[in-house]
Amino acid sequence: MNTYCINTRDAKEGMIVAEPTYFTTKSDTQMLAAPTGAELDKNLIDYMIARGVKTVEVFSDVPLDDIVVARPKKTLKYKPPEQPEQLKPVVPVVSEELKEEAVGCVKDLFDCLSAKDGVNKTTAYKCVSEVEGIVDDLVEILSADSTSLVHISNLKSFDDYTFHHSLSVSLLAMATGRELGFDEKTLFRLGRCAIMHDIGKQAVPKEIINKKGRLNAREFEIVRQHVFLGASTLKANDIGDEELWDAIMCHHEKINGSGYPKKLKGTKIPLFAKIISVADVYDAITSYRSYRNPMLPSEAFNIIFKEVGVSFEYPVVKAFFAKLELYPLNTIVVLSDGRLAVIHDSDTKFRLRPAVRLWGSDEIIYLAATANRDLHIVDVMRPDEIPADYLVK
Repeated sequence: MNTYCINTRDAKEGMIVAEPTYFTTKSDTQMLAAPTGAELDKNLIDYMIARGVKTVEVFSDVPLDDIVVARPKKTLKYKPPEQPEQLKPVVPVVSEELKEEAVGCVKDLFDCLSAKDGVNKTTAYKCVSEVEGIVDDLVEILSADSTSLVHISNLKSFDDYTFHHSLSVSLLAMATGRELGFDEKTLFRLGRCAIMHDIGKQAVPKEIINKKGRLNAREFEIVRQHVFLGASTLKANDIGDEELWDAIMCHHEKINGSGYPKKLKGTKIPLFAKIISVADVYDAITSYRSYRNPMLPSEAFNIIFKEVGVSFEYPVVKAFFAKLELYPLNTIVVLSDGRLAVIHDSDTKFRLRPAVRLWGSDEIIYLAATANRDLHIVDVMRPDEIPADYLVK
């Protein structure tokens, strides 16, 4: 299947967006108009036209010679750097040791609750106690510096996604709670709810959880049951309390009442569930999966803000992004002109367009500057993706 760049006015309903499509506001801020994978319909096409989007990249398995603006897009090739350099690691919020311990504890709890011969309550209580110990450690980390931002760069993994996801969501939710003014006891309660929010997926068939591609209607309905299964399993085994069970049950509810399982609206949704919901979506769409690449933090930012008043509550979203470091220092990124760069500085006012240093150079580029409005981050690279000849040997 080829990728074509077409005039937005020539776009047809049903076409699939191949590249994130942006528009520029009057304040020179880039906003996401359509993410990769979005299916175009009349409303989305009209939305992009109204905001001055001239072209859009789409997938097509048939030639589009009559409407094509550019020939099939070539794979972006990185421009050689001026000179190789050494990798500078991103400073993690959660140490590797704590991460591995946390992932192991969450996995043990999942395994315990999904045992074929029934749940051993003694083992279950031990697993829960260990998970709560991890949450205590996270509270301590967040309390050490209440002004610092958090990121989840080192918590991403192809393997054991569900368990890494549980840890990420817990950290993000607690950071949000910190911004909302929660004390340490409340942060602990929130973190406990967040780290166990997906516990019901232990009862969902693994072939559905790990399926490549879209779920069909039957599979999606099975996955939707995880909120009920999680709450009911813990309740049946005397684990937790109403606060925990409600947070697990309601983390897929939406502010406008279109969520599940109860279609709750607004104030009917527990605050913990509202916070977990934002953290859950952010981590999910910025994570590597077997069937898709992650979205950029800036893309996730725009998608979530577009859902304010629909899926999410504004004060929660505002607090969430106030504590989140979108592009941590030393993150390796690819610019839209093919050059590699390293995050050099991230001003609070322009966190979507940070200052970067070109790879192998001392040149600093301020992406927030008007002169650089056509230059933006198109990818985030893991250290193991860096070509060997780009590194100091």
